[in-house]
Amino acid sequence: MVGKYDIEIYNNRVHYFLTIKRNITILQGDSASGKTELIRLISDYESNGTSSGITIKCEKRNTVLTNVDWELRLSTLKQCIIFIDETASFIKSKRFAEMVKGSDNYFVIVTRDDLPQLPYSIDEIYGLKNVSDSSKYKTYKRVYNELYKLYNLDTYNDSLNPQVVIAEDSNSGYECYKTIYGEKCISANGKSNVYNCIREYNNSTSLVIVDGAAYGSDIGKVMRYLFVSKQKCIVYAPESFEYVLLKAGILNVPKPILDETYDYADSIKYMSWEEYYTDYLIQNSLNTVYKYGKSTLNEIYKSDKILSKIKKVLPSEILT
Repeated sequence: MVGKYDIEIYNNRVHYFLTIKRNITILQGDSASGKTELIRLISDYESNGTSSGITIKCEKRNTVLTNVDWELRLSTLKQCIIFIDETASFIKSKRFAEMVKGSDNYFVIVTRDDLPQLPYSIDEIYGLKNVSDSSKYKTYKRVYNELYKLYNLDTYNDSLNPQVVIAEDSNSGYECYKTIYGEKCISANGKSNVYNCIREYNNSTSLVIVDGAAYGSDIGKVMRYLFVSKQKCIVYAPESFEYVLLKAGILNVPKPILDETYDYADSIKYMSWEEYYTDYLIQNSLNTVYKYGKSTLNEIYKSDKILSKIKKVLPSEILT
């Protein structure tokens, strides 16, 4: 399944607006913010149609997956946007992760827990906010709700001048950042180790570089720790290292590939956009001097000319 979908769900009391563009979207946030009510409306509409008093506007079918025969039912669903409440115990299971991989559906999961078995994006973790008091809606009696991002990591107030740079992986991305930052760049050797590395260097000004397209399950723990500890640290989370290379203009990449990835990264083939960018870069550099390998970085990417292009993509605040 590919594409970006606007969803409007309402009855005479509440009105929801959502935009879904990846295979996995996470709804978190405070209690009583309307997440459970959203699931209930979709379920009621599925059971009773228009006689429920509920309207759903979307190009794709919206449905709810519950604990009852979830595996059998999921195997029959195609081209749907599937909503799952946190009461569904299977969302933490290995089997569910296996069935999400290669699924021709999008999933919207309501959960307060991290789901490390699923590679979801930092950018697709949302809360629900009441916008009824805005000038757009204030004359109406319905409660209007829209999604908002829980983690906005693209705003930098000051230049950091990091004493230590923690790169998520130990492969090509690490090699490149090591070339840029020198000996102060270290590898966390995997996303699950980033949190411990941050804590280990708690007395240092640090820059953390992670692949945002698949780091969603870990970002909450990291941001909570940084909030409490007051450690001076910036988290830079591009979609992936491969995304950085594609954006740097080293290869001739059509603009929609990066700006409208939702139309290309088919959920049947790619669990995350990170996988899509990696595959795209490998395939399109295969017979060129820029041949890319994920495990070892081609030396040409360490040349002054190419590094200059890569640095232009990185935020200036993390390069000083």
